[in-house]
Amino acid sequence: MTRRQALGLGLLFCLVVVGRGIRSQLLIAPSGSWRDPLLFADFLVDDPAPTAAASRPVLTGTLRINCCREDSLVLLPGVGPVLAERIAAARRAGVSFRRPEDLEQIKGIGPRLAQKLAPWLDFAVSDVPPTAFSETIRER
Repeated sequence: MTRRQALGLGLLFCLVVVGRGIRSQLLIAPSGSWRDPLLFADFLVDDPAPTAAASRPVLTGTLRINCCREDSLVLLPGVGPVLAERIAAARRAGVSFRRPEDLEQIKGIGPRLAQKLAPWLDFAVSDVPPTAFSETIRER
């Protein structure tokens, strides 16, 4: 064993002994419970605010991409408000999506994202234009 390896083992042994001492003398009572449950309370966050991803609703079915509301588009994985607005703008301009590859004409949607979205989308074309359909839903 080299001197460096012996020093490493000695350091590891010291850390284990000191850690066990701190645990038994400061943290854990002989009964096995915490000596002071609020010892680290100042370092803990009580109620963290939920992140945007954590508070985001989950999509459970498919969306009809050609006639769903713009706010429904943000439920798709990888689609935020900006992409949802771009998809809605394309629909208002008369674009009809018939297959996943058609989504690639939207800036920010490449082949991988289009394939990722495909299982979540229904590409059926509706007789009702998207803008009229959205306005009908909003009036309810």
